[in-house]
Amino acid sequence: MKKWMRGYVLLLLFIVAAYLYAEYKRPPVIDWTPSLSNRDKIPYGTYVLYQSLDDILGIRPEELRKPVYDHVNNREDSGEVYVLVCGSLETNRVDEAELLRYIERGNTVLIATEAISKSLADTLNLELRPFDFGMSEDDSVRLKMVNPHFTDSSLYAMKKSTVDGHFHSVDTARAEVLGVNSRGRVNYVRYRIGLGQLLIHAAPLAFTNYFILKDGNSKYVEEAMSYLPRPAEALYWDEYYKIGRGGAATPLRVILTKPALRAAYFFALAGILLYILFQTKRRQRVIPVAVQPRNASMDFVETVSRVYYNQGNHSHLAQKKLAYFLDHIRSRYGLQTQVLDEQFEQRLAHKAGYPPDKVRVLVSVINQVRQAGEMTPGELMQFSRLIDEFHKHTDA
Repeated sequence: MKKWMRGYVLLLLFIVAAYLYAEYKRPPVIDWTPSLSNRDKIPYGTYVLYQSLDDILGIRPEELRKPVYDHVNNREDSGEVYVLVCGSLETNRVDEAELLRYIERGNTVLIATEAISKSLADTLNLELRPFDFGMSEDDSVRLKMVNPHFTDSSLYAMKKSTVDGHFHSVDTARAEVLGVNSRGRVNYVRYRIGLGQLLIHAAPLAFTNYFILKDGNSKYVEEAMSYLPRPAEALYWDEYYKIGRGGAATPLRVILTKPALRAAYFFALAGILLYILFQTKRRQRVIPVAVQPRNASMDFVETVSRVYYNQGNHSHLAQKKLAYFLDHIRSRYGLQTQVLDEQFEQRLAHKAGYPPDKVRVLVSVINQVRQAGEMTPGELMQFSRLIDEFHKHTDA
């Protein structure tokens, strides 16, 4: 390698090594996505709160991955706590009716969200605003509880105006104000419905990892959660409105969630696979029926005979027939046919099993045919009949 080329290679290696070192030393990029998921340890996840619920409420939470209707429909339990921390809670009137009946039976529901459906807002006579357009990026909203029992509670802050969600209007005749922000705007209310209660918080980011771990803000979350009954019969934490439904996210979800349907589905699938497996195996080729070869030589002789007979050349036809007959005697019985004498007659009668007297007549006619110059049709017919009788007897 030339010296100037070696220098370029070393320079390139140095640049690559410097880039890798800089990437290694670069601080990790923080993900500020407001996922609100209990599985995320990023600033705006709720991993810390979810792991702390056992200490705060004295009961381990159970994660739910299904719509609110599926959980509360026809549920007769009481004393349960249902927590929904999400960016937006989209429900319909049927969902909301079941949710209110669930609360009436003596259950507690905590909803921390920036937006709720219009139908639910109308039912509660509540108007929610996620943020204040009049605030600048440097403004910091602080939160506090209004309960006088929290005498040592102070204002809890988080930068970048992330917890400024509040209620623009609240029906104080029905709702109890639990918390406000530093601007005096209500952000936490409670509705007593039947034997249970509905708590709504307008700043869900106040329940995230970043807020809880910042400057002792965890006390605010403990105060906000103190309105939940302790101990509860059961504690449910919703993840459906953040990461979707649990289980198989396929069109077969209904089938896969029912044990009987799932078993039938996999049984049918296994049957189809077995059918395909056995049908794709190589099959034995169909063996054609073996047809006995036809004696074409006899057809040829018959055709030639007809030609000679039609031409009236009986002597020539007799000679051909004789030649074919003598060839048959030689090939089948191993006898010489140059001289057809008495010794030949005895041997042929013995090997062919043909009566000696008939053999004598046949040989006599054959010698006549050999010597005859011309033949009549009758003589040809007689000669042909004697040969046919010999074949019929010896070939049977």
